[in-house]
Amino acid sequence: MDFTKHATSFGPAAALYDRIRPRYPREALLWALGEPPRTIADLGAGTGILTRLLAELGHRVIAVEPDDEMRRQIGGDARSGSASSIPVEDAALDAVTAGQAYHWFAGEPAHTEIARVLRPGGFFVPLWNVRDESVPWVADLSEVFDGSRGRDVIDERHLPEEQFGPAFDPHELRLFRWSAPHTIDSLVELIRSRSYYLVADPATRAGLERRVRELAGRTFAEHESFELPYITYTYRARKL
Repeated sequence: MDFTKHATSFGPAAALYDRIRPRYPREALLWALGEPPRTIADLGAGTGILTRLLAELGHRVIAVEPDDEMRRQIGGDARSGSASSIPVEDAALDAVTAGQAYHWFAGEPAHTEIARVLRPGGFFVPLWNVRDESVPWVADLSEVFDGSRGRDVIDERHLPEEQFGPAFDPHELRLFRWSAPHTIDSLVELIRSRSYYLVADPATRAGLERRVRELAGRTFAEHESFELPYITYTYRARKL
């Protein structure tokens, strides 16, 4: 997979991404970060989906996002930067978060840079919304969404204890189950917000949309709306 091409593909679909991508359960953030206020950098902030939730919970949040079009959606303190170049002073942060983003920058030099901006005892908190494939129709949906491309370079469901390097304690992991409401049309919009759709040719895009409509139509023929179940994988690693 060309990760640079995929990682920079979201800008033209920034408004759609912000509207259709799943949010995060508050319980996950309360567990990972404790009571506000904390000073946090949200890496790979995208359009600010996680950034805004952190701010609503009472934290001071610096959104860090390299894509200009995505960053324009955020508002607040949104800075151009990346996981390998975080525009924050040394030891200035209580936590660094990465919502649906860490797989784009896993490893070095990001781990050293994240450790640089954290205070001793601060936390790195990467988290992902993963479709609950224990539900049969969701497993079929994932075959449409992911079957032709495989998983990313890391498996967010099974990170090794030492994943974040020697500057951090072994991580903790907690799972949070929830669901997002959808219609057939909104499920098609969800696939339109994915990086592999955005870089695909028109025929591939049309085929993906057709398969999503056929699957949802068979499964929910009698329902105008339905729930898409998720599991939020939430990691927390303390800086030494």
